Amino acid sequence: MSSVRTTAKAPVEVPKEQRPGPGRARKNWQSRERITASLMALPSLIPLVLFALLPVAYVVFLSFTRYNGVTSPQWIGLVNYQQMLKDGAWWQSVLITLIFALGQIVIGLPLSLFLATLLNSGLKGMAVFRGIFFLPYVISIAVIGVVFYFLLRPVNGVINGILQALSIISTDVDWLGSQGTALASLILVGVWSTFGINLIFFLVGLQTVPKDLLESAQLDGANALQQFRHITLPLLAPITRVVVVLSIVFSLRSFDLVKTLTDGGPAGQTSVMYTYLFDYFFGTDRGSQYGYASALAVGASIIAAIVSLVYMGLARDRTVRSQAAGTEEGTR
Repeated sequence: MSSVRTTAKAPVEVPKEQRPGPGRARKNWQSRERITASLMALPSLIPLVLFALLPVAYVVFLSFTRYNGVTSPQWIGLVNYQQMLKDGAWWQSVLITLIFALGQIVIGLPLSLFLATLLNSGLKGMAVFRGIFFLPYVISIAVIGVVFYFLLRPVNGVINGILQALSIISTDVDWLGSQGTALASLILVGVWSTFGINLIFFLVGLQTVPKDLLESAQLDGANALQQFRHITLPLLAPITRVVVVLSIVFSLRSFDLVKTLTDGGPAGQTSVMYTYLFDYFFGTDRGSQYGYASALAVGASIIAAIVSLVYMGLARDRTVRSQAAGTEEGTR
């Protein structure tokens, strides 16, 4: 032992200037933590890549090909996209989709906000109404479409029977037989099926409004409408933006309701983007044109993204202007 002690070398002392400082050690630790976290998250990304990104990439690839599902895809470049730009029926379906989305937002959001305000007022029995209002959202959209198809049919339809009993109409109306009434029916049924979830969002936002702020405004002489306009609405702006964006996305990608209620009829006049491209995938008349249908799917996704980004840009600009106006008013 004594020999070991005598022959053991003293530890080499690292020069002070070469020692890792606290900041450097922290950066190395953070780097190791990021690498470890990335490796641990990697398995969870595999399903995303396999079931989301790869199918999207395959659809994009098919959009540049001519493919009927039997023979091998044939690369044709931008031919499908050139055909899409010249397809008048496609752009008609895009217009119908935008009208359908706008109608749902214009009617559905004020209705949801109004009902959420009532539920937030603390009246008795509101818990029951909250459940009733939310019930349509948990029902399958396809089932809703089928049910309303029978309710709206011209012969022995429940809607016609009720309106005739109330003396609002004198004869049966074919609600799904013309473009105007069919599109209006689609919008109203769409509002009925989705206003419950928007109501919940607004209700959550209303419950975050400070009550002392409303009480202060009331002491200053502000009535209920002024409190709602100048306090509640501005504080609901963030949740309103979320609700509008979600409504835009869900409306632009509508398929189930249109397919089951009108199937794009009459004569394709209520066909939206996804029912139109569905016919090129699986329809009996246009089916098995997978290349062109894929190009339409890519186009529909781009249109939905553009509309959402435009709204988000406008909403952000409005928020910036409101904050600037508030700051300017505060400095006066």
